[in-house]
Amino acid sequence: MIKFTVSSNNRQAEIWAPCQERDIRRVQRTLQMPSETDTTVQIKRVDSDLRELSVLEGQEADLDFLNLLGRVMYGMDFHEYDQFRIGLYYEKPTTLKDIVNISQSVNRYSIVTDNLFQSGLDHAFDLRSGISREEVESTDYTPIGQELLDSGKCEETPYGKLYVNEEIPVSDFFDGKHMPPYYDRTAQITGFLKNGAEEDFVFLPCSDSELQRSAKRLHASSPYGLVFEIDDFGLSGDKLLDKLVRGADICTLNKFAELLERFDEDETDKFSAVLSYVNSSVVRLNGLNDAVRIGGNLDAFSFYPNALSDEELGWSALSTYNVPDELLEYFDAERYGSERRLKESGQYTENGYVGVKNPAVLKNCLSQNQGMGGIV
Repeated sequence: MIKFTVSSNNRQAEIWAPCQERDIRRVQRTLQMPSETDTTVQIKRVDSDLRELSVLEGQEADLDFLNLLGRVMYGMDFHEYDQFRIGLYYEKPTTLKDIVNISQSVNRYSIVTDNLFQSGLDHAFDLRSGISREEVESTDYTPIGQELLDSGKCEETPYGKLYVNEEIPVSDFFDGKHMPPYYDRTAQITGFLKNGAEEDFVFLPCSDSELQRSAKRLHASSPYGLVFEIDDFGLSGDKLLDKLVRGADICTLNKFAELLERFDEDETDKFSAVLSYVNSSVVRLNGLNDAVRIGGNLDAFSFYPNALSDEELGWSALSTYNVPDELLEYFDAERYGSERRLKESGQYTENGYVGVKNPAVLKNCLSQNQGMGGIV
């Protein structure tokens, strides 16, 4: 982690990167920043074992981008960290943008040590990105390491001998203005908020403050009129949800992502089954807003994933009650299942049984539609 001492409005604060959204808000409050979208600070001090990062001291930077640097560094393994450090020494970057881009270019920097086998193997990985286990076990990489050493192109640095793979350029991953797509956490939806040719990468769900800051980087007054292009959606295998998601605005998508994040696996299965049932049996869903409202009212629906017949429904429903074993022989599961299915306008689907326990709630969820089919 890196500790930054930052200032604004004649006040100072410390922030460790990588950090959470609450840490950025804390710094904003400490520095008395006038707006939730105000994240520009002056870097007073950088505490890191990478002394090359001290070049940032005295510069202005965005708190989100300082956090980006912490995130990409946190994602490195030990060898990548050594390559990053030696790359910083060699390239001598002067801006946060250049530093972040070097972090995404570590395979440009091969380190040659006395262990020529390992040096040769590391160099091969740098050039090829991946090597099979079988090849590693059957190949002597010592000659490759010796070739690097004898090339006359190794530069002595405080961090060892450096061989620069000149055919690999420094990345243009980060433009210094917009958040790039760095995947370091799970999310329900990821994608790009877009304003014309400009785009800013966003994880959903996120806070309204994060969306507002993204819009500001895109020179827009609000995120809610901007296009959101989905890059990845966790439930994209569900054709109905995938269709609803692809046509939704960023505000609704964020509410939807918040909903999915609260669900456990069983609730997610129920949600998907209920949406399919409503869309095919009641009325065509009007959009993702309908799905969000339904997802917030799952208790209004019955769902038995293992029930594919009236008898199975009867036994599945009975299992939720504490019935003495001696009474089970008198239970007519098929009759009970049939009566319950008719009462709830239920259906057996490939995902199990779905029925409506509270039609009034469903009607309210679909308030923008014209009707509810045969359910009253």
